[in-house]
Amino acid sequence: MKARAFSLLFVIALFVSACNLPSNLPTETPAPPSPTAENTAVPLTETPLPTQTFLPTDTPPPTATGTPTVPIAWPSEVNVNCRFGPSTDWLVISALLIDQTATISGKNSSGTWWYVTTPNSPNTPCWVAASVTTTAGNLAAVPVVAPPTASVIKVSIEKIDDISIAGCFGPAEKLELKGSIEMNGPGTVKWYFETQQGGALATYSTDFSTAGAQTVSDNNFTPTVAAGTYWVKLVVTSPNSVQAETSYKIVCP
Repeated sequence: MKARAFSLLFVIALFVSACNLPSNLPTETPAPPSPTAENTAVPLTETPLPTQTFLPTDTPPPTATGTPTVPIAWPSEVNVNCRFGPSTDWLVISALLIDQTATISGKNSSGTWWYVTTPNSPNTPCWVAASVTTTAGNLAAVPVVAPPTASVIKVSIEKIDDISIAGCFGPAEKLELKGSIEMNGPGTVKWYFETQQGGALATYSTDFSTAGAQTVSDNNFTPTVAAGTYWVKLVVTSPNSVQAETSYKIVCP
């Protein structure tokens, strides 16, 4: 019994001595966490956004101020005829279309027509009316160009029906020769018919006030009665040389 009590006292003494240990021993202070991208605070700097500047709604777009080095012309409203000469009396040989420009190389003496080269016929200059075109460039330097001389562009002769003369006896009736002459402008044409049997007939002059075709004829030819086929020509001598040919046949049933 005394031994048990002694043991109990000994345990209590140990417990009390443990509670009275010195309190001035250093304690371990945990190290602060190392900074990371997630837990490091970065001060934010507010960057102002650029402000948008609006142009006035009534500000017109810039206009081109350049002047063409070569004078040009283009249709004012609709497609424009381009003619062989500087008036509506001349043949239309080309056209200047909307959205196309033509280079101006000359003008008539009154400045009412421009001598131009069109995109459709770059190798054939022609004339457009100033009244239906708009221009740009230095027009003061454009030279005066003399109008062309009209010429015959087509000659044709009518086919002659066969001439039937029974037995080839008796004289033949006069034969009317007919043809057509076409000009590209106003002018005067000199012409005549020539036959294989009768040679050249009289020379005539026909005036053309505008471009176009006219019918010409001569009824002063009487063929010789002889069976066979013979040629006949319509010959133009002025303003240029051109001719057409056909034939007629004399039959003797």
